[in-house]
Amino acid sequence: MTTTYRYLRWDGIQSEFKLEPQELFKEFSNFLMEGWTTDEAFEWIMKQGVRGTDIKVMGVDELRSELAKYKELKFQTFNLRTSLSEIKDELDKVVEQELNTLKENLSSISPEYQRRKNLLKSLPQKLSTAIEKLSNYDFMSMEAKERFEVLRKKLESIKRVENFIHRYSEKFRGKTSLGFQETLNMIEEFEQIEQLEHNLMSGNFEVVRFEDLKKMISDEAYNSFILLRDFKSTLEKSGLVRMRGQYIELTPKGIRKIGEHALRDIFSSIKKHQFGEHETTQRGFGAIKPEETKGYEYGDPFNLNVVGTLKNSLLRETSGSPIKVAPQDFEVYDMEYHTQATTAILLDLSWSMSFQGRFPAAKRVALALDHLIRTKYPRDNFYIVGFSTRARTLTPEQLATTSWDSNDPFTNIQEALMLGSRLVSRHKTLNKQIILITDGQPTAYFLDGYLQVELPMFFGGLSPRATLETLKEVKHSTRMGVTINTFMLDDSPSLRRFVDEMTRINKGRAFFTTPTQLGKYLLVDYLKRKKKQL
Repeated sequence: MTTTYRYLRWDGIQSEFKLEPQELFKEFSNFLMEGWTTDEAFEWIMKQGVRGTDIKVMGVDELRSELAKYKELKFQTFNLRTSLSEIKDELDKVVEQELNTLKENLSSISPEYQRRKNLLKSLPQKLSTAIEKLSNYDFMSMEAKERFEVLRKKLESIKRVENFIHRYSEKFRGKTSLGFQETLNMIEEFEQIEQLEHNLMSGNFEVVRFEDLKKMISDEAYNSFILLRDFKSTLEKSGLVRMRGQYIELTPKGIRKIGEHALRDIFSSIKKHQFGEHETTQRGFGAIKPEETKGYEYGDPFNLNVVGTLKNSLLRETSGSPIKVAPQDFEVYDMEYHTQATTAILLDLSWSMSFQGRFPAAKRVALALDHLIRTKYPRDNFYIVGFSTRARTLTPEQLATTSWDSNDPFTNIQEALMLGSRLVSRHKTLNKQIILITDGQPTAYFLDGYLQVELPMFFGGLSPRATLETLKEVKHSTRMGVTINTFMLDDSPSLRRFVDEMTRINKGRAFFTTPTQLGKYLLVDYLKRKKKQL
């Protein structure tokens, strides 16, 4: 096998200041948990930066602050009091030389002398205007004319300096005075800064001149700029996102990674002994454990380990041929048994879920449960239903980028239960369950095929008809053999009464919890119950 080494020219950015794609994506996915779109998450990271485990990447706002600090340093160091002094002195010398020539060639009482003298003596104070006024003057002194032509060629530069002084003279308060050319250099530098700010704000990182930026900001800020510039391409090369036109889209790999992050976040605060597998002593679907064998006992599945069995026979009786196998020689592979379940998680997307961190917590749990089931329990069936005024199924891809339904205050638990029960009942598994995550009572429902909405009778109260129709659906789900476990993110007395009635009908369980505890309650409960028949 041939190993190829590729060497790149050193450009100053190959340093330890870097974030791995996985770490960048973790920060990116945190915004998605809050209900942001992928493009909103990207724009916010570009604006505010990200904080990794060991380093902080500055965003555009901080990079602009660094440029502002650079400008402020110039303000504190220099002043513009003498920026046009040499131009003014030169113009004064041109006028004086012309006046001397007039005295030598014209009578002091002649009209021509007086006209020329008055024009030269009444030039405007603003240098650019004075030079423009003299542009059509017919000099008698050839030397003065040549010197003036030099000034006239600098007219545009003089105007730039005048405008710069008008804009910044009060801000430049340092002790070092700038001359004309030095001021022009400062103007060029400030124009570079303005162009850099424009490119940073508009996201045109590719056209930023590295040499201009590097001399104006700190090394940390410059390295941050490099990371921001490559942020999108880094995630794309890692296969976590892909570009669809101008929009960012999660890939299947990125969606799995978000679920993995969600699962890890939830279990990071739970002791390891609480995070178990789905083993159970009851017979169900199982898998052979090839690394573990045992002596055969009556009733065991006869998953024979032929090599181990023959070894046992030879150890027991070393002489003679053929090999004689006795019942005590049989060795079989051990089995790991699992229950199989079909689960639908009903996720409240109504407007109230945007309060107090409820939606991010609920979304994180749904993603974590989806990832857990797909990776550890692939025999299980899992569905996601989102609901507010209406209920609809969500794919893992849609869940990763979904948000609460803004300006939608109604909660249709009835339709969510109806849809969830229909989904889980498609399968013949004995263990069918619905996990309901909500923060409110039912306020929307279907009656005779028509959608109805109904606000509570009073603050914190229930909607009578919506409650009645929802409990009817609870009874229907119960008759279908579906267990309903409710995780309530509010604990008002009226809600407790509604949930108590649900559990009385269905014999499921109810948890009144907070967003910070939701993940621990739900996932630990799920894992514990997977050890037995649900």
